[in-house]
Amino acid sequence: MIEEAVDQLTELFEPFRNAKRAQTASAYMRDQFPFIGMRTEIRRSAQKSWIDSLKTLEDRVLRWSIIRALWEKEERDYQHVAIDLLNSWPKKFFSEDDAVELEWILNRKSWWDSIDSIASNYLGKWALVFPEKARETFEKWRYHESFWLQRSCLIYQLKYKDEVDTAYLENLIQQMNSNPEFFIQKAIGWSLRQLSKYKPEEVVQILANNPIKGLALREASKYLN
Repeated sequence: MIEEAVDQLTELFEPFRNAKRAQTASAYMRDQFPFIGMRTEIRRSAQKSWIDSLKTLEDRVLRWSIIRALWEKEERDYQHVAIDLLNSWPKKFFSEDDAVELEWILNRKSWWDSIDSIASNYLGKWALVFPEKARETFEKWRYHESFWLQRSCLIYQLKYKDEVDTAYLENLIQQMNSNPEFFIQKAIGWSLRQLSKYKPEEVVQILANNPIKGLALREASKYLN
């Protein structure tokens, strides 16, 4: 079924292959991945019936096997479909065991588009359903050699509004603040900038308590007076 499902999606996409647009998309992503060359709205329209036929699939192993199969495909478009499929699953399908699968996809073919889409959506929702398992997972990821997993820890609360665990976020920032990696510094600033929409006083206090500088500080201060 897995191979058949992926083949069906490939058949839907092939008529939209566009070499010029694919080259432009790849260049935008710093030539990290090849593309089919579809605009996002066209891809989502083409994939809609395919995702609709799978998003109620209850077999957890099969669901994640399809995600992995899409992740192994060459063109980046298929990873974007995998993310849309993942984010379409209702919470009743979530499992503590998803931690293993999430680490697998976040740590492969990693780039800002996949990390940000998964971390701020599925990962964030999953962490609310399984808070103890999530904290155990994040305590592992925060010390991982992959800065992408570390970035995921910093941004999984982006959509929590005023429910952000600010103490934990500050603790993560204190650990990672000295990391010069662009995507870590950007994530520090982004997480604080988003929090400042709901708890500006707490962001001010975090900035006062920690030597946050440069890119992270500029991002964090964007909405502060």
